[in-house]
Amino acid sequence: MSSTILSTKQLTLPQQQLMLHSGFGFVHYDILKTTAIDTHLDQKLLEHLIITSKNAILAVESHKTHIMNVYCVGTTAAAELQTMGISPKIVAENARELALLLIEKLPNANFTYLCSNHRRDELPDLFKSHKVALKEIIVYHSAIVQKSFDRIFAAVLFYSPRGVIAFAKANKHQPQCSICIGETTAAAARKLFENVHVATKQTVENVLVTAIKILRDDKK
Repeated sequence: MSSTILSTKQLTLPQQQLMLHSGFGFVHYDILKTTAIDTHLDQKLLEHLIITSKNAILAVESHKTHIMNVYCVGTTAAAELQTMGISPKIVAENARELALLLIEKLPNANFTYLCSNHRRDELPDLFKSHKVALKEIIVYHSAIVQKSFDRIFAAVLFYSPRGVIAFAKANKHQPQCSICIGETTAAAARKLFENVHVATKQTVENVLVTAIKILRDDKK
């Protein structure tokens, strides 16, 4: 049985150290390659900003002195915004939750959604169905990195539904288990894989810790 973990996101040096001390082998790469787009945002678009991925944060850095309100998904994106001196007004666990909160609290606001060319439909569709104004601006592109492996991993770590689908298309083998960063990603994984788990917090570190704990428990 394999004792190697595959992360579909490149790990930072501290995250690699965590894996090295776990006793499990690991492989890591970015299954989605992102490229920022140089975008100018008019000041009138900065009143109510929505960010559902930390990849969109780079677009606001040059505008941070003019930003009024930011609403985001995930504690990682929130922490990165705070390092830039921007405190998100609302931090939700997923795009659906964020959309419903904003629709309820600010139904008459004009929102700007900073997203990619492959953004999910859920948030824009909710705004449209409730007739809440939303302008979408593409601030980065993402492309799939096709990579296949000739072995079965003890665990594969997923951070987005698109990453799940990309891995499944390139690899015929089922991982022994899949660890997902959140319920939206897990929902995609459950359609393709049998043994799916969800991290207790939406951070890369917690995905790693969850995988290590599950694999150690399986060895007992």
